Amino acid sequence: MPDGLDLDRSVTLRQLRTFKTVADLSSFSLAAQQLRLSQSSISYQVKELEEAIGMPLLDRLGKKVQLTEAGSVLYSYARRALDVLDEASLALEEMNGIKRGKLRVGASTTVGIYLLPAALGAFKKLHPGLVISLEIGTRARVQEQVLLNELDLAVVGPALKDPDLAILPFISDELVVVAPANHELAGRRGLAFKDLQDQPFVMREPASGSRSELEKAARKAGAKLNVAMELGSNGAIKHAVESGLGLAVISRYACALELSSGRLVELDVRGFPIRRDWHIVHLRRRRLPTSVLAFIEFLKGTSWLTRVGAPGHLGPPTD
Repeated sequence: MPDGLDLDRSVTLRQLRTFKTVADLSSFSLAAQQLRLSQSSISYQVKELEEAIGMPLLDRLGKKVQLTEAGSVLYSYARRALDVLDEASLALEEMNGIKRGKLRVGASTTVGIYLLPAALGAFKKLHPGLVISLEIGTRARVQEQVLLNELDLAVVGPALKDPDLAILPFISDELVVVAPANHELAGRRGLAFKDLQDQPFVMREPASGSRSELEKAARKAGAKLNVAMELGSNGAIKHAVESGLGLAVISRYACALELSSGRLVELDVRGFPIRRDWHIVHLRRRRLPTSVLAFIEFLKGTSWLTRVGAPGHLGPPTD
């Protein structure tokens, strides 16, 4: 580092935050997406920082980047400095209550589409000054975003264990077997899983939680599944079942409207419904903003559940 370098004048917080984001994601393009800037702007800020420091901070290896020795040293200090500034921001926010600020929420597919919009809408009415965003993706993806501090919290099914994440019980769901209203098995009682093994099933992708639970139930019953079709969303699956393309195992929350209107019917199969729990995850080491703490407490209540039209008997997870 050049003698007499005045970092107070040469380095900006924006440059440090951009540098840290590139290092966290090992990618200029991903950093640009996260910070909502152009890739050229990201590159320019890092270049300015390197010129101020007088040493290269990142090695460009194709599409990936990694820290140089000097970059590793600066990253450690930058992370500590930015953490302290975030804490200062939180302290000021607490003095101001929840009058303004951001709430960044992530969720796996089913809970993100069928439950959280109602909860976020109700919470927004209580705190109109908050800017709220919702990111929907796989549980692995949204948990990764929480770890990178891109999201304040996420709501997922069986959470992937990580020592850096706090995992809180949220609410229970039920997976049910659904069929078109005129299906030959509709109305029959006490069906065994083996009664279904010749039936075509419409399923989510292999990584989905509902697919995993269905396959586990089939193995337990010693039955084989006839996978007729794989679709990427619950909405597409419901349309396929209504069209007579097969049976499906789906969240009761996701098909509450179709069941109540008679467009789909729930089959009486032994071992179903399968109860599963959703969880709230957040970064363990982070001091959570007042808005995030308030939203977690809000989610633990049940008054907002009436907005989703879900069956009343579904509630908090059982011990």
